[in-house]
Amino acid sequence: MADPADPWRHTTTAIHTARTVLDFGDDAAAQGHLAAFGDALYNIASATTGPHRAELRAAAMAFNRARRSAIRADHQAVTALRKAAKELAYTSSEPGGLAIALLFATVHLPRAAAKWHEQRGHEQQAAAAEEALRHLQAGYQQAATPVLADLARRAPRAATTIRFEQDVRAALPDHADRILADPTWTALTTTLAHAETAGHNPRRLLGEVGTQRELDSAEHPAEVLNWRITAQPNRRTQAARSRSTTSGTSSMSATPRPPATPAATRPEERSRHR
Repeated sequence: MADPADPWRHTTTAIHTARTVLDFGDDAAAQGHLAAFGDALYNIASATTGPHRAELRAAAMAFNRARRSAIRADHQAVTALRKAAKELAYTSSEPGGLAIALLFATVHLPRAAAKWHEQRGHEQQAAAAEEALRHLQAGYQQAATPVLADLARRAPRAATTIRFEQDVRAALPDHADRILADPTWTALTTTLAHAETAGHNPRRLLGEVGTQRELDSAEHPAEVLNWRITAQPNRRTQAARSRSTTSGTSSMSATPRPPATPAATRPEERSRHR
């Protein structure tokens, strides 16, 4: 059985890929991702609940003017983003923090799109991307502020926090001081505790997500890490689902089959036994 959070997680991953393509890919692929992201924004807004939904809709409308240019789009290059956005359109639930992790990822795409358009002289599209960015930033703040405050209120005990501090210094020594001084650090300790309960090794996880982009230039590196970790799958749930699938397959394999129907005895064999 599929995890209902998968569409949100898949869309987050696809948007991270789109950001990389805008920065380093060819123009046709980048234009294709801009067009697909425009569609994805509408689906994200439709699947979202809460007061920030209006900002997401406004962002989608603004980005509609940033998704096209004279450059021919390579639509074959954006299969993952289009598929993920389509899955999101049919989702029936919003998985809390993971939805905000997706929203956090969307904030960076219009900024990259504005830069991409500016470099190619697309002034109107760049302005539209900047407008979409402002709406997404406002929507993110509305959605994230109460959630981060709640995470901070539920911080783990001091001994666990000290252990996580040691994990940060071991996994990300170049960023540790900034992470620990970030106001979001307390919320991040709660998220790390959740990840550990879900089967992750906190130190290894910090090393994995910390090597991704944006941490060097991030104003709030702990906030970046918080949402990257939130977007990680629950390993215990995955393992349980895998065991269930394997058990079901084994059960089907072990089901006794009816004995084969004996072949009819040929006439010459009957005569031989007389």
